[in-house]
Amino acid sequence: MMNIKRFFEWNDSIFDYERILRILKNTYGWGDGILTSIDEFESNQEYFLNPQDDDQYIEQFHIYLTDKKLNRFRNMFNNNLNLRLGEWKTGFQVKNPTSIYNKLY
Repeated sequence: MMNIKRFFEWNDSIFDYERILRILKNTYGWGDGILTSIDEFESNQEYFLNPQDDDQYIEQFHIYLTDKKLNRFRNMFNNNLNLRLGEWKTGFQVKNPTSIYNKLY
C-alpha cells in the first residue's frame, strides 16, 4: 500500500509541494492523481536526483510521470513484450514478383 504525504508532512519538507503540484497541473496538465506518485518518485534513485529547489523537483517529477505514463522506465526491461529470440518479425515480408520477365533470368 502506498503512503500519501499528508499536509502536515509537507510543511516539514524543504520543497513547497503546493507550488509544485500547482505548476505541474497548470503547465504540464497533470491532475490530482499525481499525489499517489510522490512517494514512488522520491524513493526511485534513477529519477529523484537530489533536486536542490522546487524547479529541479518539478522537472525531474515531470520526467518520472511521463515515463510512468508511457511505461518506459529507465534501465528497466519491458516484460510486456513476449518476444523470444528468433521468433519475431521485423516488418512486412517482401516477396519476389512472379511475372514472366523475372522467370527469364
